[in-house]
Amino acid sequence: MTNHDGNAKLRSVRNGFPNPMSRNQMISCFALAVLGFSFWFFMALPFASHRETYGWLAGVPSQSFCHQFSVGLSSTYRPLAQAVTYIGFVILNPHVFPTSVLRQTMIQVCIYGMFVLAWWFIFSAAPQQRLFAFIACVAGGVFFSGYVHLFHVYGLFYVPVVLTLGALLRFRATNTFAEHEVWFALVAVVLAFWHPFATALFLGFFFGFYLETFQHRSKSEHVRAITILLIAMMAIMMLVVVFPRAHAALDTKLFGFLVSYETNEINVVASIVAFLLTEMAVFSMGLSRKLTVFASSVVLGLSALFFVKGLPLLLLWICLTMIKLIQMRLWSLASLTLTAALLPIGGGIGTPIYALFVIILAAYATALGWSRADAALSFVTPREMAGIVVIAVVLIGIVRAGLYIPVITKGAQPLLAERERTYQLESSLAWLHSSDYCGYDVSFLDKAGSPIDDVQSAITRRNRPPADLADVQLFWRTVLRCHDTRGNIGTAVVTFGDSTVPNSTAVLRLRGAYAGEAAVWISDRQASALRSSIHN
Repeated sequence: MTNHDGNAKLRSVRNGFPNPMSRNQMISCFALAVLGFSFWFFMALPFASHRETYGWLAGVPSQSFCHQFSVGLSSTYRPLAQAVTYIGFVILNPHVFPTSVLRQTMIQVCIYGMFVLAWWFIFSAAPQQRLFAFIACVAGGVFFSGYVHLFHVYGLFYVPVVLTLGALLRFRATNTFAEHEVWFALVAVVLAFWHPFATALFLGFFFGFYLETFQHRSKSEHVRAITILLIAMMAIMMLVVVFPRAHAALDTKLFGFLVSYETNEINVVASIVAFLLTEMAVFSMGLSRKLTVFASSVVLGLSALFFVKGLPLLLLWICLTMIKLIQMRLWSLASLTLTAALLPIGGGIGTPIYALFVIILAAYATALGWSRADAALSFVTPREMAGIVVIAVVLIGIVRAGLYIPVITKGAQPLLAERERTYQLESSLAWLHSSDYCGYDVSFLDKAGSPIDDVQSAITRRNRPPADLADVQLFWRTVLRCHDTRGNIGTAVVTFGDSTVPNSTAVLRLRGAYAGEAAVWISDRQASALRSSIHN
């Protein structure tokens, strides 16, 4: 099979390879491409223990490295990810609590670095790099929710997924995928044991690639391609269907699919940006003037309908980019985008990172082939792009110093509040451990389950704890809780966001600049019993 067939050449000319750019231009454009999510990452770095971190902190001290290859530790069997994450928590040192800020920073920066590497693969594969840099910057800054996993050690689970996405786009852009398809397939199947999303993305891409090269394959190459598809599908089916701890109902999975997009499009500003990006996708398709006006009008009407019905406009943007890729007969990218768009169904819990990968692909597809818009941005010099990055760095420094900047501080408030709550929770648990209430159990006033349990709470996060109660209780009961010989066992309730507990006394108050006050509450009856016990 040859990789330079006539149709491929025609598509390469039509899409255009990256225009020759100087090193400074490349660096400045790439810096702009990753600026969006990098801005918010460095604004809030580092988080303390967050979400499932407490479950890991409870389990790692009592588990061996070999135990991480056991079945049942994750929702699907992911021994490679579990083993690497275990090493990450060993580096964090779970025997020290509150956790080390320096070590949290080092691990979170390492995960961020792997995401940036993946973005380099994606950026270097983009034909219209100036345009892509601006779109990626906006998309990464506005739809940042999926990047929150950068703040967790178990964000390592998703590093190979985004690297697989970047490698697929890079190999396709250089027309070298056919030369490495067998080796790539082997790696993708192995990565199923890290995260099945990586294998699913490869499978989606390879199916489209097989369609693109179908007519130019020999019989043996057809057999090889079908074998690759079957093995990849079997690997996913085995890990997702055979090993899961629980099977969610279809309606739950579909709801989780919708929530994954809702938790990325978290406010009106994000909805407006999604609408504008959808319109950009229309204009990038190279339609006639009449068709462009018609399509733009349809998008406007559908966007208004989606907004009124409370549906995420991100879905429209993704649909438009898939239509564009099909129009361009780029079946590998169209199939890859469709697969990425459906990943939230596989997850089924509504977490925003499940929609992150298709958002990246939508940004890539929107810029693809739009040479006129890319050329129009040529007036922006590398110095000006570098200036944007410098301004962003200065703004980060000012906000982190505690000074107020209109718009920026307000935009950063939810993320800074979430960060603050992670430290409030660690401080509350550490104080309880050394207090007279160390034998008490721990509870929350508000819930912090999966986003599908309470979508509004997952988005606003005003009083929402930064970790699920089950994980925190596991850590408290196995690591921090002491044995009270006086037999006084009660419950300490931890609240966030200035919440109060009726008929209770706050024994600890932790003020916050962004998240409001966190407090530890003991019921008046339990407090009276404890005083009597101490007096006796």
